[in-house]
Amino acid sequence: MTPGGDAKIVQFRTYMPLRYRAALAGIGVATVAVLLLAGQMPLLAVFVAAVFMAAMTMSVRVQLDDVGLSIRVAGLFSTTVPYGEITAVSAGPITGFLQGMGLRILPGGGTGYLVGGPTVRIQCSNTTVLVSCADTQRLVTGIGARI
Repeated sequence: MTPGGDAKIVQFRTYMPLRYRAALAGIGVATVAVLLLAGQMPLLAVFVAAVFMAAMTMSVRVQLDDVGLSIRVAGLFSTTVPYGEITAVSAGPITGFLQGMGLRILPGGGTGYLVGGPTVRIQCSNTTVLVSCADTQRLVTGIGARI
């Protein structure tokens, strides 16, 4: 229970699917190897390795509390959606590399907080939010119970 509230805080954390992490690891290792074998760019190789490691460990965190839901992706980008603004919630499409990872501007408007895999579509009064979630049904049900 939260102080002054009657709903408990529920969190969902979704990581990039293993197949995407494996693909990024392969590309990253190959890129770093080429840079190191070239011998003239070791600092660039370290930077590239760090970028690939950050991308491979990217996750989305969704937190449901008394007043709304908070979404954070890659530890950098976040938003809060008050329950009063949500008009509908449903399972969304499965996303991957083509749709991009991290904070995305969606075709046709709206914002995506994506790491690949299943998503939940949150329709608000003035926008759409698409968020990656491994347990879409549980998140849809959790939001639906609060709106």
